[in-house]
Amino acid sequence: MFLKLYQLYQDYIQRARRQSRVLRLFRILKRQFARNVARAEGLLVTTRSGLLLASLALLALPFVVMALAAIAVSSVAALFGAVWPKLARSRLFRRYSNAVVRVTTQPKASSTTVRLYRLMEEAEARLLLKHINSRKDVSAWYAPTAFWPQFNRIEAPRLTCVPDVVLSESPVGFSSVGGDRFLQNFGLVEATIEGGDHFVTYSEHIKYRTLVERYQISPGAIDVVPHGANRLDDLIAVSGFPDNKAATKAFCVNLFRLALNKAIGTQQAFNFDSGDVEFIFYASQFRPNKNVMTLLRAYEHLLKRCYVGHKLVLTGHPDTLPEIARFIRDRNLQNDVLCLHGLSAQELAACYQLADLAVNPSLSEGGCPFTLTEALSVGTPVVMGRIAVTEEVVTDPDLQSLMLFDPYDWEDMAARIEWALQNKESLLERQLKLYERLAERSWKTVVNEYVAILDRISSPATCSERA
Repeated sequence: MFLKLYQLYQDYIQRARRQSRVLRLFRILKRQFARNVARAEGLLVTTRSGLLLASLALLALPFVVMALAAIAVSSVAALFGAVWPKLARSRLFRRYSNAVVRVTTQPKASSTTVRLYRLMEEAEARLLLKHINSRKDVSAWYAPTAFWPQFNRIEAPRLTCVPDVVLSESPVGFSSVGGDRFLQNFGLVEATIEGGDHFVTYSEHIKYRTLVERYQISPGAIDVVPHGANRLDDLIAVSGFPDNKAATKAFCVNLFRLALNKAIGTQQAFNFDSGDVEFIFYASQFRPNKNVMTLLRAYEHLLKRCYVGHKLVLTGHPDTLPEIARFIRDRNLQNDVLCLHGLSAQELAACYQLADLAVNPSLSEGGCPFTLTEALSVGTPVVMGRIAVTEEVVTDPDLQSLMLFDPYDWEDMAARIEWALQNKESLLERQLKLYERLAERSWKTVVNEYVAILDRISSPATCSERA
């Protein structure tokens, strides 16, 4: 009995050893395959050989044809489903056709596309850095974004702009939208900041709260250059008529009619092209920090409980954040909330000019939102969320109490919007005094301040301190 058990044990050990050898061989082959694939991908996206690219194009041609066929079939599924029902229902076909459609329509959502892009970016950065570091006629370099850690490899004085690190302010919201892609971007931003020497940002809040407190950057290495006034009045102003104000209004109405053609999620937008529709306007992309959902809750309350008849006009795409599209649909707001996506600069200015009130409920920004000067430049009052970067610009406590609300409280937001609609003229009168001061700061002034910073960090005295 014991001998038989011992024999069974020995047989088990032998099988385990054979399996382990097979598994080790499999792991070795798998690692080698992964390395070969990585080399091939790197060669594919970084080569500058026309012959190699032509060869790869010929090799890829059959797959391109199949991909186009998959897109065509998936686009007319009802027609082809009757001809090839088995193909249309095939799990393999659905899997690859959906993958092809996703890569071609939403490349940012494809991990493969993003990985290849990063390889290409790194290769191009090496070439660019080689050229930059050979230039002795440039005394300092400026990066308008914090997404490029390769910038820190420039062998000359560098100035990096850090508008904000919004991913750290709304991590849960952005993780649900961009997932790993936003996490990678966050890593790039942190690497850029940690390897930088000199920084510029738009507000004292970002300087101290983000760069000094979070990333332990010396305050002396950070300059603050606030925004200039973002004026829109020149885009729509009409002159040469007996009544230029009426002519400008008519021009804006025509632009608004064109903008209504870009409405998403409603079939009734044409009902509002008469030019006399009253609306509240929020110009912004749909991102987690833009606080659109709280605005929608406040607006629904105003519409259904306070009987405010204004429409709400937004400029984001409702499908960017699924909860926005779902809220509009579930609350039956399709004909009250108009999403006009992809507006031109003139159409944007026209919407501001025709609106009874502009609103900005954003939870976090790098500088005071452009909504303030954009709206006031065309004579439209504005209410905004009480956030630090806005309070740096709107410093009068009395004016703050009139135009700022708690962006986390939809009831406070609704109350402030309702009050502003009832007191448009008096609010605008107070705000125009602020606008006159803000309008004195032009973008030319901003540029001159940036140039002065670059001159300072590239001066012999500063360079000797670094050495």
